[in-house]
Amino acid sequence: MTTSPLNHPRQELDRSLPIGMFDSGVGGFTVFRQLKKILPNESVVYFGDTANIPYGDKQPGLIHAWAKNIIAFLTTQRVKAIAVACNVSSSVLTEADFAESPVPVFGLIYNGATAALNVTQSNRIGILATAATVQTASYVKTIQRFSPETAVFQSACPKFVPLVERGAFSGAEVDAAVSEYTAPLRNAGVDTVIYGCTHYPFLGASIKSHLEGVHLIDPAVEIISELAAYLHNHNLLRQEGPAPDVVFASDLNGQFINTAKLFLGIDIRPISSQVIVNPAKANS
Repeated sequence: MTTSPLNHPRQELDRSLPIGMFDSGVGGFTVFRQLKKILPNESVVYFGDTANIPYGDKQPGLIHAWAKNIIAFLTTQRVKAIAVACNVSSSVLTEADFAESPVPVFGLIYNGATAALNVTQSNRIGILATAATVQTASYVKTIQRFSPETAVFQSACPKFVPLVERGAFSGAEVDAAVSEYTAPLRNAGVDTVIYGCTHYPFLGASIKSHLEGVHLIDPAVEIISELAAYLHNHNLLRQEGPAPDVVFASDLNGQFINTAKLFLGIDIRPISSQVIVNPAKANS
């Protein structure tokens, strides 16, 4: 199975419209870059919820409220599709949430899980993820729904996102954290590991060195493959050159701007501030 069952044609869409995308911070830039690599004519409206990062230590119900609020915001920006470039948001969003969106929404969990099942030889798969994603067991449930005999081993990595958000992609501190979090997966004898957070590919050099010989699955690659197939099949690929990308952040900061320049090669020029109201406070 290569296409998520959650996405179906809804309203009539204009192929010149941009693609919405969001994450808790800079992790979604890995999805952003993959989109530009595969679909260079497409433009992006990106939202980084930097005021609430990290998501990994938050309660699933709160993350769910934030994710739905951001999806609602992105739809006001007239996008033709939305890529949930955040694993924990993908974990807590339900089929009903996907179905009620006026535009197709694509998540990471299904794509990462099925890609891992396609390459594992031992039926022993590891997940590197935030504590919140581990708590939902979303990858475990999805993998075992398709392959009940497959053993899945999770490792929560609370140090990874703060390292990436402050621009620490290598060095002794990174190697120590990677060694700590990959040890349970090495000991379990996995032959395939999923990056269960879009921040983690920033630490890819260290992770690869600690998981030599293991297949590493980046769901960012898989979600864009699904999105590209959907746009092609529904005649929604942009024909002209890309329009300017737009980047929003709930708390625009210098590190976010610097990482965008370093990783994406784009300059974020602050023009206005768009803050998503914290749903937990909105009702208080």
